Order: sequence, then structure tokens, then C-alpha cells
Amino acid sequence: MLDGRWMSFTRCCVKNFEFETWDHGRLTVNHEFSELLSRHGLTTCAAVWDFSQSAETAKALRTDRVTLRFTLTDDDGRARTFYIKRHGRSSWKEYVKPWLQGQRPLLGAQPEWEALLAFHACGLPTMLPVACGKLADRSFLITEGLEDCQKLSTAFPAAADSPEDRRQMIAQVATVARGMHASRLHHQDFYLGHLMQPEQPSERQPEPLYVIDLGRVRRHRSLFARRWIVKDLAQLNYSAKTARRTERLRFLKEYLGRPLVRSDLPLVRGILSKSARIAKHTAKNGL
Repeated sequence: MLDGRWMSFTRCCVKNFEFETWDHGRLTVNHEFSELLSRHGLTTCAAVWDFSQSAETAKALRTDRVTLRFTLTDDDGRARTFYIKRHGRSSWKEYVKPWLQGQRPLLGAQPEWEALLAFHACGLPTMLPVACGKLADRSFLITEGLEDCQKLSTAFPAAADSPEDRRQMIAQVATVARGMHASRLHHQDFYLGHLMQPEQPSERQPEPLYVIDLGRVRRHRSLFARRWIVKDLAQLNYSAKTARRTERLRFLKEYLGRPLVRSDLPLVRGILSKSARIAKHTAKNGL
């Protein structure tokens, strides 16, 4: 289905991290942020959990998974923004449903932490990992905030009168999707709302497009990748509600790295079929 040009992906900006283990092995900390966390007494899982109680809620679609926003002041007096995603005890459905679908359950904060590291290892722009910890049946993940950025679900429709800006966004999304899939990584929540770009792009060089919310990311063998490729691209297609037909075709050509040919029809049909199922599911559940 995909030729060699599709599989080629230049890995750049690969960031290597040095980690420290605190709190008797329960807390993993990115060395880059160890001094800042220590300065605020955030050296144990309990201290981090209690500290985040007073943080501002950023996302709370589920009671067992809440994302909070907080700030820490560094030595220069600068307030730095962080997000903590807190996981409570998983329900039995979280255990059973994946097994029924032939997949391993993704429980707690650790899978997203590992996905963050995998994205950075592949040169895919995403959030900076700060810390990950586990306390009994609770766990959490801390990332540094992507400040002065906006979601593509806002930026793309807003650029309706700027074809050049939309072309650039399409090319960037295609590059990210191609690189992600070439690395055998599949997001499974690949909507425009999970892609972020700087609000004021630099004129000197293209700004990166960040992929966020990696909690459902999986890595599959190439033999089984097609289903997950179609799912990611269908989610993207569904969420790009303002995209014109020519823009959707341009995205596919950028993604494949070549003009479309007849043998691509099964891929296109798969994306359209899955997009329709997503729309039906969304309407049925009032999402």
C-alpha cells in the first residue's frame, strides 16, 4: 500500500533525557526539572499529589482521569506552566474491553510517559516530560506547558481566508502523520484538537507542530499497522470539518509522498468508511 518514499522519515531534533529516581523508586524525574521540583518541595509522589489538589482544572471528562494546570517559579522569578494528568483507579471496563479487542490494556500514567519518550526518540515534536509517579492505585504524569500555542481545531478554520496558511498546516500535519506511522506509532486520538502550533509562527524557520494527549498511543508491527493508520487518518479527516475536497486530496499526496494512484483507493475508502462510523458514534453518544 505504501512505497519506500512513504517509509522514509528524517528524524530531527531528537532530544535525549537524563532521569533521576526519587521516593524509593516511585517517582521518575527529568533531570532538567529536578532543581525546580526540589525548590518547591515536590520530591515525593505524595507531595506532588497533595500539591496538585489546589491546581486549576484543565480537563475533566472522566472522574478517574483529570488534567490540572499549575505554575512553578524558577530561580529567575519566571512563572513556568505545567500540566499534571492524574489517574485514579481504573474501572473494570478499562481492563476487559482492550482484551476483548485483542489488545493490552493501557492503564495509569506510565503508558503515556513511555509514549512521550518514544515520540522524542523518533524526533516527533510533543510535550516535554517532567515527571511520572505511582502511589498505590493512583498515578500521575507531569509535562511542561506548551505556552503561546493554539489547537489546530481552532487555527485551521480560522485560516479560511488564507489558502497559503492552510497549505502550510496541511503539509505540517502530513509530515507529522507520516513520521508517526513510519515509526510504527499510532495515536488513536488523532484529531485536530490534539495538534498544537505556535500562535505567532517564526518568519525565519517553520515552527514545529506538537502532538499532545498521547495516552492511547500504541506501537504496532508493520503487518498489523493498516487498521491503525486508517483509524488515525479517519479521525483527522472527521475533525477537519472545514477542509475542502482538494485540501483532503493534497493532504493524502503529502502524506504518501507521491501523487495518488488507483491502488490507493482501498486506503481512501477505508478512511471515508471509518470517518462515517466516527460521525455516527459521535452523534449517537452526543459527543
